Amino acid sequence: MSSFLPAPNMNEVVSAAATPEFLDVAENITTDAARIAPVDKGYYRRSFRVFDDDRGVGAETVDFAGHIIEWGSERTRPHGTLRTAAAANGDFEPK
Repeated sequence: MSSFLPAPNMNEVVSAAATPEFLDVAENITTDAARIAPVDKGYYRRSFRVFDDDRGVGAETVDFAGHIIEWGSERTRPHGTLRTAAAANGDFEPK
């Protein structure tokens, strides 16, 4: 019988190894999101960025109304720009 005991720093090692690939995927998501954004110009289209911080690696918008554009409100329909871009770049299902 054999067993596996992970190293105490395994999370750090795996995270460091995967980060470059995650950054590439996140960059592709922001590029696609800007391309399919529901506006022809303006801050929203330029507001997509990649982050790599204590949350992990990902893509986000820094537009003050980005959450309303993404998820909608009682007066506007959701566009799902980031969710659609994420789904086009990997195993992600928009909800």
